[in-house]
Amino acid sequence: MARRGRPLSKLLLFTVLDRELLDGGAELFELPDIPDLSDRSGDQVIIADTQPSPRQGYVALGILGDIKTGGPDAKAVYVSDIRLFPMPLPFDEQPTNSHGIEELNEERFSRIIADALGQGKFDENTGASNFSVSAYQFADQLGRQQNMRCSFSDVKTYNGVASMIRPLHLGGELHVSNFLFLDPEPGALFERFAWTVGPQFEIIVDTHAVSPDIADTVNRTGMLALNDSVDAWPDREALAWHREQFFARLNRVGSS
Repeated sequence: MARRGRPLSKLLLFTVLDRELLDGGAELFELPDIPDLSDRSGDQVIIADTQPSPRQGYVALGILGDIKTGGPDAKAVYVSDIRLFPMPLPFDEQPTNSHGIEELNEERFSRIIADALGQGKFDENTGASNFSVSAYQFADQLGRQQNMRCSFSDVKTYNGVASMIRPLHLGGELHVSNFLFLDPEPGALFERFAWTVGPQFEIIVDTHAVSPDIADTVNRTGMLALNDSVDAWPDREALAWHREQFFARLNRVGSS
């Protein structure tokens, strides 16, 4: 699971992009020097393109993964769930190196993202035409509503993501109620229907699809951790749809 406890510094990856990044995809970035990131897997990282061009600047947000080492001078970092900013944001501070990973404080990290998205005060009742922008906004909104506590574990997290309950192309709405605030790992498992939520907000887990260390972190009440305000609860119809997909997957697995 992602680290718990006090929020730590945020991460910023500088690279010279020689290819287009895929929105929602993953990339391996070769870097000459990588600091010790052994406890940072699952952290959010801003990706910046230092190649001299009109598109130079902060270009995307992703999730830090494994460090690949192929020798003293062959190191790379894996970044997944890449979400492109609508347009590159010019650097607020000129980078000293063209490649590398640096730490920055949470205030600057949040300001870069807000500026990149043109994000003012977010109205939770208003959707947006760009899904990537909305996903960031919903994560921020849900984090505040949940007091930064993951809905799966009810444990405070500073790496929480907005996990969609019902995808847009399958009838879901681009609204904060169609998302759950989750740590990245249970979030990915939720989107793969490895666990779901019952009619009374009880958490239902497929123990064959979820590792024991993740299953052991289920909220001790066995229920989805929710805000005290009913208005902030997730959409029941979307959850019912997700639950149907969960049991349909179980039936397919059982009959195969």
